[in-house]
Amino acid sequence: MRRSLIPAVAALVLCAACGAQDGSPPGAVTCESGPRTSLAAPGDTEWRHPDQSFYAPADQDVPTGGSLEHLLVRDNALIVQYSPQLPQPSIDALRDWAAMQTATVVVPGPADPVIRATLASTELTCDGVDMAQLTALASSRTPGQVTEHGNS
Repeated sequence: MRRSLIPAVAALVLCAACGAQDGSPPGAVTCESGPRTSLAAPGDTEWRHPDQSFYAPADQDVPTGGSLEHLLVRDNALIVQYSPQLPQPSIDALRDWAAMQTATVVVPGPADPVIRATLASTELTCDGVDMAQLTALASSRTPGQVTEHGNS
């Protein structure tokens, strides 16, 4: 049990250096919440369940917009898109945080916003990495609300 807490503690320590993209202190991160917008392009309806919960900027098999939409609507997942321009310690903190979450997939996204975290009905955009707000959003989901849909 003790060893399983080490990654979580490491993520919290790394998070102290997250802050905004420009390296400002964590308290300086500004996030806005609102209704979500689609993560898929028109006609992007093909989907598959991802093989992992975190994708690095250089990964080739990042889930498509159709896959991300499926996860939101059918699997009650949290999708976090991050700017590939984030400093490596922030990307590492997101990787460690994702490993501790349920039904969460973290993928590289556009450069702006720095963070876009999406649930089926809500979207949180931030100008930096704020683990407390990401965790609060992840915790706001109602467990067990998954629609039967088969596997792919």
